[in-house]
Amino acid sequence: MIDFNDQLYTTFQEESKQNIPKYVQLSNTFKSLIKMGILKADDRMPSFNELIISLDVSKDTIEKAYKILKDEHFVISVRGKGTFVMSSSSMGKVKVLLIFNKMSNSKKKMYEAFVKTSENHLETDILMHNGSLHRLKKILAEQKNNYHYFGIIPIFNQVSDYDVDQALKIIPKHQLLLLGRAENNLTEELPSVYEDFAEDIFNILQQNIKNILPFSKLHLVIAKDSSRSLKDIWSGFVRFCIHFNLPYTVTTTFESNTIEKDSLYIVTDDEDLANIVKDSRANNYKLGQEIGIISYNDSPLKEIIDGGITIISASFKDMGKIAALQIIDKHLEKVKVPFIMKRRGSF
Repeated sequence: MIDFNDQLYTTFQEESKQNIPKYVQLSNTFKSLIKMGILKADDRMPSFNELIISLDVSKDTIEKAYKILKDEHFVISVRGKGTFVMSSSSMGKVKVLLIFNKMSNSKKKMYEAFVKTSENHLETDILMHNGSLHRLKKILAEQKNNYHYFGIIPIFNQVSDYDVDQALKIIPKHQLLLLGRAENNLTEELPSVYEDFAEDIFNILQQNIKNILPFSKLHLVIAKDSSRSLKDIWSGFVRFCIHFNLPYTVTTTFESNTIEKDSLYIVTDDEDLANIVKDSRANNYKLGQEIGIISYNDSPLKEIIDGGITIISASFKDMGKIAALQIIDKHLEKVKVPFIMKRRGSF
């Protein structure tokens, strides 16, 4: 039985007959060994020293050959352990790790669109950082050598721009794609598929000003959260009300028994939404006429509650699809996704 070193040497000698650079000959040698099953999934690739001795090739030739194998997804390097053959299911596919702050109905739509768009091109895993920058840093430190690209939703609890900036630098810029929001206060601009919370709320309300004017007051009920996304919603809402000289309030929660007739409520949290609907029913106020409600992000229940709750949301399906296509095309850039309103009975 021919051992691996003999098979490696024989195959390399055959490739050497081709009039191509030696590093390409070497990369083709390993591709042949992998395709023939001589090198199997998760097998460790020979070290530089082993190849220098057995094949009489230079370190530069090996580096260039291994780079080709990595770029074409035949092998992957793990810091401190070595270079390994990709699993057969991953071979030829780019490995992507999505890291979300949490899973919700909207994030599920984004994930499903990403996977559907990329199913024949990418191998995708997903983890949650749960709003913890410390957990994100831990994930990135552990996984940075195991994936080709990282898609991150950068929503965290009480963190500075500097801390976010330092955490994201764990991953090289060309491997990083931000999702959900663009980080504009970092030391360098990063690719992102994003929604602009401040501009989106201003523009969507402006587009519907004729339907808003009949209400005597606007109320933004914005969940008590330190994330910059919610602060951006607040600033866009206030700017809209001031621009059109409309009475308004901003609160972090809706207190029961405080419903105001002829008011339009814009709400970011589903618990506050439920309490507004309960108060409306208790006072026999008709949704869409005496009380208006606009809720952030959709769910199956919002389609059927009291004739349907009007929602505003970024197109998370588009977000997932655009992100997948950017990675497939290896062309990461900054792209804003559409922001939509689905009109229903509540407004």
